[in-house]
Amino acid sequence: MKHRDISLSSEDRGGCSISGCNNSTKRSIPRKRVEKIGELTLQDSNRKVNLCSDCYRIFKKATKKDRTMESLGR
Repeated sequence: MKHRDISLSSEDRGGCSISGCNNSTKRSIPRKRVEKIGELTLQDSNRKVNLCSDCYRIFKKATKKDRTMESLGR
């Protein structure tokens, strides 16, 4: 059975997945959630998107209304 190496350090994740941004990553978010907002342009085609703190702040502001509606529906 094959085993893959998993690293828990944030150093080898690379940079931010947003085109034009090379900062270190803070969060990893599913690609579909980032594509919904349309404000951030992605440069790679992975299933997960790595975001730096600045790009994550943009993502959070753009999805604030959606997140509040989801929490009210619980």
